[in-house]
Amino acid sequence: MKKHRIPPFAVLGAALLVALPATGALAEDAPAPPEAVQTAPEDLPTDRMIVKYAGTVADAQKNEILESAADQADVPEAEDTTELKTTADGADVVELSDEVTTEDAEKLAAEIAADPAVEYAEPDRLVFAAQIPGMSDAETDRLASTAAAAYDPGVASMWALPTLGAFNAWNTATGKGMTVGVVDTGFANHPDLDSQVIGGYDFVSSPALGNDGNGRDPDPRDPGTYSTYGQCYSGSPASNSIWHGTHVAGTIAAKRDNYGTVGVAPDATLLNARALGACGTGYVSDMADAVTWLAGEPVAGVPAAKKRANVINMSLSMYGSCPAVLQTAINKAWFKGIPVAVAAGNNYGAQAINYAPGNCYNVITVGAVTSSRTVANYSNVGAAVDIYAPGDHILSSGNTGTRGPVAPNVRYDYGTSMATPHVAGTLALMKQKNPSFSSDQLKNLLLTSGDPFFAGKTLNTHDGLYVTSAFNDVYWGRTFYNEIAWTRAAGISNGWPAGASRVYRPTHNVSREQMAAFLYRVAGKPAFTPPRVSPFADVPTTHVFYKEIAWMRASGVSTGWVSSNGVRTYKPTQAISRDQMAAFLYRLAGKPGFTAPATSPFVDVSPRQGFYKEMAWMRATAISTGWDDGTYRPSASVSRDVMAAFLQRFDRAY
Repeated sequence: MKKHRIPPFAVLGAALLVALPATGALAEDAPAPPEAVQTAPEDLPTDRMIVKYAGTVADAQKNEILESAADQADVPEAEDTTELKTTADGADVVELSDEVTTEDAEKLAAEIAADPAVEYAEPDRLVFAAQIPGMSDAETDRLASTAAAAYDPGVASMWALPTLGAFNAWNTATGKGMTVGVVDTGFANHPDLDSQVIGGYDFVSSPALGNDGNGRDPDPRDPGTYSTYGQCYSGSPASNSIWHGTHVAGTIAAKRDNYGTVGVAPDATLLNARALGACGTGYVSDMADAVTWLAGEPVAGVPAAKKRANVINMSLSMYGSCPAVLQTAINKAWFKGIPVAVAAGNNYGAQAINYAPGNCYNVITVGAVTSSRTVANYSNVGAAVDIYAPGDHILSSGNTGTRGPVAPNVRYDYGTSMATPHVAGTLALMKQKNPSFSSDQLKNLLLTSGDPFFAGKTLNTHDGLYVTSAFNDVYWGRTFYNEIAWTRAAGISNGWPAGASRVYRPTHNVSREQMAAFLYRVAGKPAFTPPRVSPFADVPTTHVFYKEIAWMRASGVSTGWVSSNGVRTYKPTQAISRDQMAAFLYRLAGKPGFTAPATSPFVDVSPRQGFYKEMAWMRATAISTGWDDGTYRPSASVSRDVMAAFLQRFDRAY
């Protein structure tokens, strides 16, 4: 086969922006990203085409189809082609005699696809992982100098994990039993990753791109993405290796130990599907095969992985529509319950809908935010971005080598490439918690649990787990979050069903009938046989909460109202007020001995008004401290979130 020359330009792909610590591997003062990174033009040449035939077609007929299309499109480079491989979905990848422009490649594809024997045809485009110019002049210190200092010494420099609530999420799931497949540059050996990797394959089919002296092979380790002068684009300086896949893998699943950093899903395992080589560049057809393989589907000539992935991460991007060959591979994964997280791309505010695979169907497209919760200036944006995640100043696994791997270290990187593995790690936690959930269900939960901000939603790892078993309208960090979670765990409130999850409706007012049910459950659901005749004229014995309301009367918690004609009513649908709530809880506590102070603890509650003693008791027991302005607001209705706080405090006190 003729010697391959990488096209003079390549698409901004893994959207990698790299910044290195100024001093020491765990330095806090890492430099900010530069004002601009090298971005490739959108009109890229390629020397490969992907052709999927509608049925069995003889080699001679294939040649006729290609030669005719070359003539009709006036693309002589397609008159002499070499069949390189067959993709997992049965498409041929053919190499042209030389590179052609994007315009010519699209014309050629259209002419090939016009033949009735062809199902589809498209250019085999390239993806490119950009790096900060000049990064090769810096080098991080070896991690060994600080590794023994503390448990995962890099944690103090990892702003993203506490922001996402990941440490709290580990009380529920750590990724154990889950495997995340990473389509990237491969991983270098690293103490935080070696024991996590359970397999992999090198899908880079071009020896010139491989930097390992061959094409596809069983060794997926990253030999380095270094390149020579002019290799990445016309006049480009020689570049050093960027260890992109190693950094991405560390963000997903670096293990918990006394070394380096820790991943979002520290007990997950990794599958290493190397599909990007020199310059961080790879062909779409190789990526499609990598995704197919990770999904547990057969790929010709490649041994099956011993375990398919549960989640797939693709921290890469390229200009143009979603290639059919890649969409087919993504669909195979998605409909097997394997969600696919992809980078939105780093084109400085460009619309993500114009970049693949972020514009493919059945993906979760991830933009980047900074530690100040603003969209990173380099991140692509728009309606195609499903969720934003931390992508700025991210510390993770790396290597000191400028060409091949030398020594493991940790390094700061920037980009939507860094944001995407935070989402992939979160999906691994969610999948562990809900192993039977479909990709669509997981995506819905991920987006529902995200925190709203001006550009859409930001990732909330903690809530991504919480909403799967509690309420998807109660965000972690909101007022009374823990108290509302307690009502579900304690069996006080199950909320309402909402698709695959449940909602709590925290701002809705609590009715008197609902309060009867809540108090009966707080009391431990005591044995009680409701009378055949209702104690309240407005509560029939068929009422859904009749037992609980009758118990309220029998236990003396509520006697209701008695009209002038002697009729006793409960007013079940009326919202309960804060003074009534005080009375109910005081009685439920057994009317404990308490002397109300002569001076009211609340500026809006008089010692002479009804339920004063009970409201003062609420303050004395800290069940309610009122508002910062000193008021209790006795006639205000009790909302469901406030009720949760009252009941949890009561339960702890009594």
